[in-house]
Amino acid sequence: MASRARLEGICDYRLWTTQELIEAYAFEAGRKDQRSREETQRLIKRELKRRFDATLRLLDDEQTTQDPAGTYRYLLNE
Repeated sequence: MASRARLEGICDYRLWTTQELIEAYAFEAGRKDQRSREETQRLIKRELKRRFDATLRLLDDEQTTQDPAGTYRYLLNE
């Protein structure tokens, strides 16, 4: 299922799901414009790193003990 942001063409990667980011990164590999491809892939990596770092911090937070599924959903951005 696509996020509303992606369906509406919003390129704010914070709003995309983790799956969408990975799919977009793979799609960019075939892009002819190397500069655009590299920039887009850099932005996608930055968002994934932000998301993974935040998830790692959440692992030691009380909310994860109380609701581990919530931390998982955060990682997926669903």
